[in-house]
Amino acid sequence: MHKGVFCVAFLIGATLLPNTVRSQQMIPLEDAVAEAASRSTLAAPNGVPFHLQAKISDETTHDPQYAAVVEEWWQSPTVWRREFHSRAFSQTLIVNGDKVEEQDAGPVFPELLRNLTVELVNTVPRLDQLAALHQSVTKPDGTPGQIRAAWEIPGTDGITTKSIAASIAISRDTGLMVYGGDIDWDVALHEYEDFHGKQIARRLTAQSQGGPQLTAKVTLLENLPDSDERLFLIHKSTPLKKQLRVLVVPEMKLRKLSLETPAPHWPDLPSGARRGAMVMRVVVDREGNVRSVDDFFSDNPGLQQAAQEQLLKWHFRPYLDHGAPVQVISTLTFSFTLS
Repeated sequence: MHKGVFCVAFLIGATLLPNTVRSQQMIPLEDAVAEAASRSTLAAPNGVPFHLQAKISDETTHDPQYAAVVEEWWQSPTVWRREFHSRAFSQTLIVNGDKVEEQDAGPVFPELLRNLTVELVNTVPRLDQLAALHQSVTKPDGTPGQIRAAWEIPGTDGITTKSIAASIAISRDTGLMVYGGDIDWDVALHEYEDFHGKQIARRLTAQSQGGPQLTAKVTLLENLPDSDERLFLIHKSTPLKKQLRVLVVPEMKLRKLSLETPAPHWPDLPSGARRGAMVMRVVVDREGNVRSVDDFFSDNPGLQQAAQEQLLKWHFRPYLDHGAPVQVISTLTFSFTLS
């Protein structure tokens, strides 16, 4: 999730109902976000068929593991093709009605890259989460400023509890999304341009707390050409058990699958809290290996590297959904006491 200075500013100012706007119209958060997303999402039921190309990169450190190219041909919500290529993982995914053909090269779709790949065409992929928050926000009214909401994603090992911060911001002036993020989706939107009456962001950024900041740039967005229907032809359907699916799994469910999960060893540090807690987001592949650790929220940030190095060695039994292993996004929470 984008947890840099940008998001911190949102959380500091995330008051849903200040006295100065009590007279303004309030609407459910999910309605405000759904309206914003409908005006800036390409892959929508009423969307115009499109062809998109984009590049993803880490513009800060230029780490080659985060360099990727994305291309998508979209005819409708049930007929589309996407090709993704990076150094560690590539995927060709074709959806045609109720059939799916998928070709993967690599064991795990890196979460930071998967996130931006999805949000290039689907700004808010999980609107259902927001209704469960039961929050209300000010309706966009054309005035300067932003409409903000914040909530927490709790993590717990059954004893210690600590939360990851999540938030959304919408322009009060335009009614368009500025930022939105939860545990499995995160995006800041920039450089909106018109495409058939919709305002489509041509630059998207995402940043994990303590991790890289990635940028996705749309290099081509055009009407879907009168393309060869073979683009969407399913040569051989990929069964559900072979598809790379991603699920958010509660931490306690993940911990019940522990195989090799030794308690972390905390190094002594010259500064920072001596006692406290930390929570972080983890991605576990379909074989049960921890593949990435990011979005740290810790009472002592100096412990981040030690936690990351140790947790990347953890191993779980595969998490099964409908009998098939899936890629998991979850939290891991720990208390710590430094000697």
